[in-house]
Amino acid sequence: MSDNSNPKGNRSARSIGALIGSVIAPICAKRGFATADLISAWADIVGPRYATTTMPEKITWPRRDQTKAPAGATLVIRVDSGMAIYLQHETSVMLDRINGFLGFGAVSQLKIVQGVVSAPRKAVTAPPPLSRADEAIVADTVASVESDGLREALARLGRGVYGSARRP
Repeated sequence: MSDNSNPKGNRSARSIGALIGSVIAPICAKRGFATADLISAWADIVGPRYATTTMPEKITWPRRDQTKAPAGATLVIRVDSGMAIYLQHETSVMLDRINGFLGFGAVSQLKIVQGVVSAPRKAVTAPPPLSRADEAIVADTVASVESDGLREALARLGRGVYGSARRP
């Protein structure tokens, strides 16, 4: 009989999301986020104009014992100084987008905090154009996908994979 009491001997492959979730969960909870979904989808929620110049900091939920508490939570957003005034003018639009993502009116107020959101990024070079043969392979691979949006997304992914594999 073998002794399988050694936990290190029975490790199986696990997804990176399963491993990182246990690390991120306490940090998100400390900042008022139930999950990291809002943070990870932030660029899609706010759009390209605010994707690199804003970042959700924390959510402050009203106390239960407050009788005149706001209907929802307050989302604190860090904004690059030059973009704060623009975001302030679009507060109602951002609230609609955030609550649309969450599925209900969880956030009723935005608190804008000015600060550095991101360090300057290095310029990303586009991958070299694909050869006709590689382009045909990508097109044939995704041709059976019925959804136009999904087919285009998979084709972009395929082009990126083939392009990065050919980089010097």
